[in-house]
Amino acid sequence: MMIYPLTAAGIILAAAVYVILRRAKRALLVLTYVKIGRPPASARLKNEWTSAARLESTLNKLVRRNFKTVLPGELSKGRLPAKPVLLAFMGGYQSFYTEAWPIIKKYRAKACVFLAQEYVGAYDAWQDPYREPWQNLLTEAQIKELKQSGLVEFGALDLKARDLTLLPVSEAAFGAAENSFRLKKQLGLTAEAFAFWPAEKWNEKTAQEVLHGLENLPVLTPVSGVNPDTKTAFLKTLPANSLRARWALWTRR
Repeated sequence: MMIYPLTAAGIILAAAVYVILRRAKRALLVLTYVKIGRPPASARLKNEWTSAARLESTLNKLVRRNFKTVLPGELSKGRLPAKPVLLAFMGGYQSFYTEAWPIIKKYRAKACVFLAQEYVGAYDAWQDPYREPWQNLLTEAQIKELKQSGLVEFGALDLKARDLTLLPVSEAAFGAAENSFRLKKQLGLTAEAFAFWPAEKWNEKTAQEVLHGLENLPVLTPVSGVNPDTKTAFLKTLPANSLRARWALWTRR
């Protein structure tokens, strides 16, 4: 049997991999979902859909691997569990209540739903119906029920769920702040986090300007880091169906 000598470079590489994997196990994992269920035959944005079966498979895997779901409101209250994961559902779709909520209750998981107050109880008018059929959004009664469960917190998007990275800074800043205000004033919801979703032209400097004066909330973005203006965290999101999410789960196994 041939024994290969360990070179200095090999030792350094092995040590680096060990440190990365060890650190990854304790890092907060943010998995994002949009619509839950079976996409309509005419849907062109099928990547926005996650089947209920896949969602349950993911939650089952998280439980078996000793992950603990956390809520945004818990992030500033002390030490997180060893393997924390934040489940974020973007848009406030009705399918969260009909498809995801029964599974979340079954596993006693926690989740954060990000809303655009302008369309609560209506439909996702921000999407082109010729590319993606409109879907109904959560009603006030459903939101109240979810809030009372203690398993669901709510976050804020733009007031009309627009892509803030495509808007002038002043307009984007108003949409962000106004949505948080209306969620509190009209629905009695305290936004525990904010999300740039979608974020086609993400720019950290622009994001800081948009968030200037907003409450000190954790912010879900395409990259990780710290908002130097508010000193709160930019939490890097991973689409739950992506290869990147699978890799992240593997490194934290």
